[in-house]
Amino acid sequence: MTAPRGFVSPRLVAAAALFAVLVGCAPAAADELVRFASAGQGEEVQGYLTRPKGKSPFPAVVLLHTCLGLPEERASIGERIAGWGYVALFVDDFAARGLKQTCAVDFKPALSDAYGALFYLARLRYVDRARIAAVGFSQGGDTALKIAAGGGSAGGEGAAFKAAAAFYAPCANLNGAALDIPTLILIGAKDEVTPAADCAELVKRQAPGAAKLVIYSGAAHAFDLPEFGAGTRVMGMLLAYDRNAARRSWSELRRFLAAQLGR
Repeated sequence: MTAPRGFVSPRLVAAAALFAVLVGCAPAAADELVRFASAGQGEEVQGYLTRPKGKSPFPAVVLLHTCLGLPEERASIGERIAGWGYVALFVDDFAARGLKQTCAVDFKPALSDAYGALFYLARLRYVDRARIAAVGFSQGGDTALKIAAGGGSAGGEGAAFKAAAAFYAPCANLNGAALDIPTLILIGAKDEVTPAADCAELVKRQAPGAAKLVIYSGAAHAFDLPEFGAGTRVMGMLLAYDRNAARRSWSELRRFLAAQLGR
C-alpha cells in the first residue's frame, strides 16, 4: 500500500533520531516556560528554557531581549544556543508586568531580571554555575554591558556571570566604564539607533583583550532578526535584517562562548 502524502515512517523517525545521537547532533528539546524571582525585586518574571542533549552539567546562557520584547525567532534562538551545548534561558521582562515595549524609558528592572535568571540557572542540578554568560540584544545588550561593568556579580547566592556579549547595544550608556569580564560587542556599521562609533570608543578605553568589537559593514540595527525584513521603521528606528551579518555574528558568538565557557 502506498503511504499517504506527508506520511513519515515511525521507523524512519527512530532511525534518524538514533543517527543524530550517534553523530552528536541530536536536536534540542522544545523550550519550557519557567518562572523565577527578579533579583532584589521580589517580582516573579518568566522565561523560556531550552536544554541541550548530552551529559550534564552544562554551561548556560541568559538571553536578554530588546525594548520591543521577545523576538519572533525566540524559540529558534534558544534551540540554536542549546544545539551548541548550552542551557539557554530567554528572559521575558514584559509578560508578568503587562508591558508591550520600553523603548522610551530607562527600564531599570532589566538588570535585576538578568541576575534573577542567573540565580535560577545556578540552582539547577544540570547547570555548571561557574560557566554562565549573558547575551543581550539592543536594550538587552545594554544590560549585558552593565553586567560586564559590574564584574558579572550582583553579590547574591554566590553566582556570577563569566562573560557577556552584546548585539547592537547603546554603548554610549557605558561611557567611561571598565568592563570587568570578557565582553563581545557585535554591531552594524549603518546602525542609526546605537552607533558603532560609540562602541568603538568604549572598547578603545578597555584593558587590552578585555573586550572585542566586531562591526558589520552595511548592517543596521537588529541585523540578526528576519522579522524586520529589508528594513522597517519602528518608533522612528530603522530595523533591518542582514542575512550575511546575522550568520557571521552567530558564528562569532559561538566562538566567543566556546572560548569563555569551555564548550
